[in-house]
Amino acid sequence: MKPVKVGVIGLGMIGQIMHLPYLKEMDEYELTAVCDASPKLTRRIADHYGVPFATTDWKEFIAHRNMDAIVILTINHSEISIAAARASKHVLCEKPVTFSVKEGLEVKKAVDKAGVVFMVAYMKRYDDGYLLGRKYFDAMKKRGDVRLIELHDVCFDDPLAISSMYDIWKYNDIPQEMRKENVAKMNARLREAVGANAPDNVVTAYRLLLETGSHDVNVLRGAFGAPKRVLSTEVWPEGNWLTTTLEYGGDARCVFSMAVTARNWGDEHITAYGMTETVSVEFPIPYHRNEPTLVSRVSMKGDITSRETIKASHAEAFKCELRHFHECITKNKKPLTSLEEGIEDTQLMTDIIKAFGKKRG
Repeated sequence: MKPVKVGVIGLGMIGQIMHLPYLKEMDEYELTAVCDASPKLTRRIADHYGVPFATTDWKEFIAHRNMDAIVILTINHSEISIAAARASKHVLCEKPVTFSVKEGLEVKKAVDKAGVVFMVAYMKRYDDGYLLGRKYFDAMKKRGDVRLIELHDVCFDDPLAISSMYDIWKYNDIPQEMRKENVAKMNARLREAVGANAPDNVVTAYRLLLETGSHDVNVLRGAFGAPKRVLSTEVWPEGNWLTTTLEYGGDARCVFSMAVTARNWGDEHITAYGMTETVSVEFPIPYHRNEPTLVSRVSMKGDITSRETIKASHAEAFKCELRHFHECITKNKKPLTSLEEGIEDTQLMTDIIKAFGKKRG
């Protein structure tokens, strides 16, 4: 099997913990190029992994000839995605794929014209525990037994446990003007999506959805499809707490709650409640390698209630995701987490935010 020659742009925490080590160890890939705005970090990563080409110029990176595909782990994705497609490079792009639907459609235009593979890095969709949970969800749906879907994500703001587990390289050598430009570009696109006059806490909540909640929105889509509409949304004053209710037709509703706290552990799950069964998929902290996703079932029959908790596998979802990306490139498969899904997720998150403050019908 001939390996896919791949480059990584954006060499921060998630790249160092997950993407780079697996790309280096997997026979399916040959790591040929790296790029980051930090000169010291770029050089350190290139030396550590024995990567022959390293640059801080993303345009020079895209133009590199000894590269079939790229993994985008930067903050702003659209310009790099479009340039990569035009250079006939396949793309695995971290979430959110873009900050607005408008950006997403611009990327799609370039990708469709080039005919390259574009996959969104929603690793939870490739998790063995989630895939098992989906089978149980599907059985509940077939029986018409889903009444309430609870989507819940309370994440940590200060991941001390991460710094104690891994040595993350970070250098303070990115030009200040570049930092300001990237932040200004991101903020402009956030406001373009939710409205130029949106309060700061609403913009903060939208960013929280994009950067963290996008995983949950896509997990929901994979298990239950798209909701019919957003019924209501509440945003707490700081913007880092949010609850929304989604209509799924008939008697089914989804309540999605998310927040950022100072805790050092995560609390993320998707649960389906029915009249005869409850199924829950509980995700581990995503930075903990090979920690299993737990699937729980509570079944009710007459006076008898039974409960079981299943560990489907210790396989790492990030690695499963990379394996699927390779198959899409080499076997002409359509990505499970496609660009189209990424755009639809962005549209739903935009609708969730825009429902805040509206009168309920």
